[in-house]
Amino acid sequence: MSNIKIRNMTIDDLPKIYRLGEKVFTLNKYPNLHRVWDENEVVEFFVNDKESCFVAVDENNEIAGFILSYIIHKASIRYGYLVWLCIDKQYEKQGVASILFDKFLEHMKNNDVETVIVDVEKSNEKALNFFRNKGFSSPKEQIYLTLNLKDKK
Repeated sequence: MSNIKIRNMTIDDLPKIYRLGEKVFTLNKYPNLHRVWDENEVVEFFVNDKESCFVAVDENNEIAGFILSYIIHKASIRYGYLVWLCIDKQYEKQGVASILFDKFLEHMKNNDVETVIVDVEKSNEKALNFFRNKGFSSPKEQIYLTLNLKDKK
């Protein structure tokens, strides 16, 4: 793990982040995604809050994983919203997600964030366990409904 470095996302990372997310965030694997993974999603995070977005890179500067997040300012309270956490399959179970998340959490604390929010599908046990191990508690269920318009023709 000593060869993995965590840094802020740069403009040169955008295509690599997009391609990795495209491999991981598929509707077949995550049919209840309420946000759609596309190139605009990555650009939006870069433009709006790149300071809250991090990449894990290996010794060849290849992206091993990333976090896309932002800080929400509501009155006098700040919330951190972790929207996308993605680890390349070849780096799974090597602690990359943990060190990436720890850097994200440090950034949130340094910016006076009081609460961090993350969405996880109920069936995604791996992610649920990860976030529980990182201190998240009190999960709330949310229901997403879909309407397949192809079936309505």
